[in-house]
Amino acid sequence: PPSGFVDYPQAVKEAAKKFWKGPTSGGVFLFTSSGAVYTQNSGVVTESTPVAKFTDVRETNPRIARLLGAEEACVAAGGSVLRLSGLYSLQRGAHNYWLTSGKDIAGSPDGLVNQLHYDDAAGACLAAIKAGPTKCTGKVFILSDSNPLSRLQICQSTLKAAVYKDFQMPTFTTAATGELVGKTYDCSETYSQLNWKPKYESFDAFMSANA
Repeated sequence: PPSGFVDYPQAVKEAAKKFWKGPTSGGVFLFTSSGAVYTQNSGVVTESTPVAKFTDVRETNPRIARLLGAEEACVAAGGSVLRLSGLYSLQRGAHNYWLTSGKDIAGSPDGLVNQLHYDDAAGACLAAIKAGPTKCTGKVFILSDSNPLSRLQICQSTLKAAVYKDFQMPTFTTAATGELVGKTYDCSETYSQLNWKPKYESFDAFMSANA
């Protein structure tokens, strides 16, 4: 993770040099980044949506600055960047913290969250490797299940799973307005380029299957 390196971009450069022979070798070098690099807070986000400027976040958000630097290093080496949305499994992810911490949830219950199951994140990486350098060299992809849910909807879906049956709906620090707010990832181009779709079509479907 970015916090584990003093110079994360340099670590990516060294990894590419040490473990990869470049696009001409027929292989693919992948860097898994985050959708947090996007500055847009509403509307539709795609692979080409502008991201934060390094100079703007270098001091205010070092984590995002490290991700941006690492992305640049990966693409410069001929690798591919996969920007992941919020990862989850049955008992890992924001939902687990929200329901089990006993603390109020900061923010609006109407705020949208884009998500992706851990298994689907791994599956997308495998799809990129299979797609090869012709499809992936120097490319940036964006990944989610394409079915964003609000914080409230995420909690409601979580309570459907048997493992959470004894938990209660948490309290939000901001009152609901009934109007969903936030950005939505459009991953259609990524799905097409990688010839891939997520196994779990939505967070709600996953939790319902674990009822």
